[in-house]
Amino acid sequence: MRSRRRLAAALLVVAALLASRSPAQDLRAEQITRENVGRARIGGSDAVAGLGDYYLANDRIELVIDHPSRRHAMLNHGGTIVDVGLRGRPGDDQFARLFPLVNLTQRVFVDYDDIRAELAPDGAFARVIVTSSGMRALPRGEGLARALDVLVPEPDALAQVRVETVYELRPGEPFARLRTTFENAGDTPAPLFAFGDLWMRGGRSLRAFLGNASAPELARGFHHRNFSAANILGNLEALAPFSHVVMAGLPAYPPISYALYAPERSARGLSFFGVSGEHVNLAMSFLDVPGWRELTTVRLLGALRTELAPGATWLIERRLLVTDHADVASATDLILPALGAETLGAVEGEVSPASLRSVVHVHDAEGHPITQALVSAGRFRVALPAGDYRLGFRAAHRAPIAREVRVEADATARVADVRWPEVGRVRLAPAFADDGPGRIVFVGVDGTPTPTFEPELLDFRLDGRPMPSGSETSSVYLVGGELEPVEVALPFGRYRLVATRGLEWDAQERLVEVGPAQPVADVAPFALTRIAALPDHVSADFHVHSQASEDSGTTNAQRLRDFVAAGVDLLVATDHDLIADYDEAIMALGLIGEIRVLRGVEVTCSTPNEQAPYTIGHHNAWPIAFQPWVHRRGSPPSQRLTLAELYSLLRRDYRAEVVQMNHPRGKRPGLQEGNVLTHQGTRGFPADTSLPLDAPENAALLEAAEDGTRAIDFDVIEMMNGDSRSQYLEIRRDFHWLLRQGHRRTATGNSDSHGPDELAGMPRNYVRVGADFRDTRVLHEALRSGRSFATNGPLVTRFRVGEGRSGDDVSAANGRVEVDYEVVAAPWVPLDEVRIVVNGEVVRVLRERSGTLRLALSRDAFVTLEAGAPLQADPAAWRDRNPGLYTEVIAPGFVPTAFTNPVYV
Repeated sequence: MRSRRRLAAALLVVAALLASRSPAQDLRAEQITRENVGRARIGGSDAVAGLGDYYLANDRIELVIDHPSRRHAMLNHGGTIVDVGLRGRPGDDQFARLFPLVNLTQRVFVDYDDIRAELAPDGAFARVIVTSSGMRALPRGEGLARALDVLVPEPDALAQVRVETVYELRPGEPFARLRTTFENAGDTPAPLFAFGDLWMRGGRSLRAFLGNASAPELARGFHHRNFSAANILGNLEALAPFSHVVMAGLPAYPPISYALYAPERSARGLSFFGVSGEHVNLAMSFLDVPGWRELTTVRLLGALRTELAPGATWLIERRLLVTDHADVASATDLILPALGAETLGAVEGEVSPASLRSVVHVHDAEGHPITQALVSAGRFRVALPAGDYRLGFRAAHRAPIAREVRVEADATARVADVRWPEVGRVRLAPAFADDGPGRIVFVGVDGTPTPTFEPELLDFRLDGRPMPSGSETSSVYLVGGELEPVEVALPFGRYRLVATRGLEWDAQERLVEVGPAQPVADVAPFALTRIAALPDHVSADFHVHSQASEDSGTTNAQRLRDFVAAGVDLLVATDHDLIADYDEAIMALGLIGEIRVLRGVEVTCSTPNEQAPYTIGHHNAWPIAFQPWVHRRGSPPSQRLTLAELYSLLRRDYRAEVVQMNHPRGKRPGLQEGNVLTHQGTRGFPADTSLPLDAPENAALLEAAEDGTRAIDFDVIEMMNGDSRSQYLEIRRDFHWLLRQGHRRTATGNSDSHGPDELAGMPRNYVRVGADFRDTRVLHEALRSGRSFATNGPLVTRFRVGEGRSGDDVSAANGRVEVDYEVVAAPWVPLDEVRIVVNGEVVRVLRERSGTLRLALSRDAFVTLEAGAPLQADPAAWRDRNPGLYTEVIAPGFVPTAFTNPVYV
C-alpha cells in the first residue's frame, strides 16, 4: 500500500511539472540524428525527413528542413521545408515541399550550401537558417536564342548575391515565420527581379484556394488558370494577385490545413502574384515592391529590367500557418484578422445528418470566393468581415443547398439549419458469387447522372476543367471478404452496374432502380467466368503511384483495392523520389498472399542542371531497400547526375535489379523534360531514329559514366504508358530502332496510375516465370530477358517462333521458320486483328485469332506479335465505331493493344 502511495505521489509531481512547462520549453531546433530520430520526425503520407535533416518545433507546430546536400526532384539542393505537422500528433504530414523560384525560372539556382540551428537563450524563438554563398544560372542555347532568354542571366551574373532564409518558430504561434534576404555583395548590379515560393502539392493531392483579403473580386478560390513559363507574356491572366493561399488536407488522412500569407506585405498594400497550376502553387514577389492591383504586360516587361544594386539587400517575409482542420476556414479565421480585417463577425449553423460529410462554400454577395468550411459533428462556424454572403452547402449525392446571410461586426449570424434529404442505397451482400474481388462501375441511365463516390466537394478547376482527383470515382473496388461494403449510397434514379475482374474475366451487367418508394435495391451476386488462364505467367504493373508520391492523394489501401479488383498479381511501388511501404495496408486489408508489392522508386529529375541541362527524365528502378530513418526512405538522388551516372548508381549503390526508362516520349509534341528521348538530357533536341545510334545527333545516348555504364544501358523501356496511343506509337518506333542495332531491351506496358481516373493495371505485363512467382530473381531475369508481353485488353496465350518463345534465340534452317500463335480476348474487349512483325515491319495482318504460318527470312531477325485495333487507327474514330463496355464503361480512353517481346531468329 505504501509503495502505491509513493507511486501516486510521484505521478502527481510529474504531472505538475508537465503542466507547469512554458511554451518556450517546447522549442526545438536540432539536426536529426540516430539519437533523436524517433521524436524528431513528423511522419505521414508525404513525410520524407531522415537522418541529417533539421527539425524545428514549438508547442503548436513542427516542421523539417532538408539538408542542403539533398538532390531530389524539383531542386538541385535542399534547405527547404519538406514536412509540416502539428506538435504531439505524429503521422499527419501532407506537406510536399516549399522551395525557392528566382526570376520565374528553375534555371536560376539559389544554391543553399550551409545550414545551422539556433535556440534563443531566453526562449524567444527557435530557428533553422540556411545560407547560400552565391547564386548561379544555367543559360541554354547559343547566339540569338541565348540573348532572347530574358529570365536567365549569364552563369556568373549572380555569383556575388548571397542568400539567407530563416525559418523561425516562436512560442504559442501556430505559424512559422519565413524571412529570405538577398544581398548583393558585388560591385555591379545583379539581374534579380523576382522571388517566389514554389509550393509543390501534386495534381491529385491537396487543393489550393487563392484568396484576396483586400480585393475579394480578384480572388480565384478553387478556380484557376494554367500557366506556362515558356510563354510568360501569353499567360499573364494566369498570374493572379492574392493575399493568401490555403491548402486543406485530404479527407482520408488526419485533418490538417496549410496556408501561406504575409501580414507585412499586406500592411504595405502589396499582394503576391502567383498561380495554382496542376501540380504547384507559386507565390511571387517583385524586387521593386510594386503595389500593383493586377499584372500587365507593360508592368512585367518593366520588372524584367529590375536589378539589385551593389551593396543592396532585399527582404521577403511570409508566414506558413498550420491548423488542425481540413478546410480553408480554419486558416482564414486566423489569416483575415492578421491581414487587417477589423470588423470581423461570424456565421454558424447546423447540418444534419451529422454523420454525412458536408462542406460550406462562402462567397460574397457578388459571388466572389471568400472561404470554405468543413462541417464537423453537424456544425460549422466561420469568421467573416461584416457584409452580405452566399453560402453553398455540398454533400455526396445531394443537390447543393444555398443560404444567404448578413454578418455584422462583433456578432454571430445564424443560418437556418440544413437537412440533407435521404438517398437511395444499393445492397451488395455479397457482390460476387465466389466472394472474390472485382470492380463494379456505376453508370447512370435514362437521364440519371453517373454518381461520384468519395467526392472532394470542392469543384477544383483549371482553365474551367475539373481536375482529376485522388479519390473521386464512379466505381466501387472490392477485395472480397468481410471488409466489403454492404450498402452503397447513391441518388435516386436508374443505374447500370457493370462488374469486371480484369482482362482474364468476362463482365456482367445489372440494372437497378432506387427511389422514394423503394430506397434500397438488392443486387444479385455477380458470377464472372474466367475466359483465359496463363498459369506460368505473373501479371504485373511496373509503374504505380500512391500516397508517397506528392502528386497522388490515393491511399496505399485504396491502391491495393484497385489492383486486386483488377486481377493484377504484382505491383511495383514507384513513387516519386520516395520509397513506399505497403506492409501496413496489406495487413489491414487481409491481402497477404493475394497481391505482392515490390519496393521501387521513380527517380524524377525535374530541374535542369549542369550535368543535364534538359534533365534526365524519369526512370524506375527496383527493388530498392526501404530504410525508415533515411531521407526519403533511402531513395536515390535524381539531380546533378548524367543519365549514365544514374544507371551506374542505381545498380552499384542501390542494388537495383531492373532499371526502366519511363515514357521516353511525351504525350504532346515538343520538348518535354520528363521524357528523355525528346531532348536526350544534354542536347535539347530529340533522338533521331532515322539515323544510327552512333550518329552525332544521337551521341548523348552513348555517353558513359566512369565505370563504362552508358545512357542507353537501361533494362526495359516503357512502350505503353496509360491510355496514350500516340506515345505508344512513337516509343514502338524507338524500340524497334534499338533492336535493329543490336541493343536488346524489354518493352513494357504500365499504368503509371496516380489515382482512380488512371486505371490500375491498364496496361499490364504478363511475365513468363513458370512456377517461381515468389522468387524475385526469377521474375527479374525473365523480365530482363524479354519473356513477357504487355496488353490493355487482348491476351497472347500462345506465341512460338520455331521452338522459341518471347525472349528466346532460335535458329531457322534455310531462313524458314514456323510461327504458331493464339490470342484471346474477353467478350467485352474488341479484337480486330493480329499482326506479325519482323524487324519492326508488319509482314502479316491476320483476322484469325489462332493459327500457324511460315516466314521466310533473308537475314537474322527479331519477330514480335501485336494484336488489337489496327495499328494506324485514329483513336477517337475507332472508339466511335466500337461502342460498348470497353470504350464506354470499363476502359474509356483506351484502344485495345497487345504486343509481345521478340523471339530472336
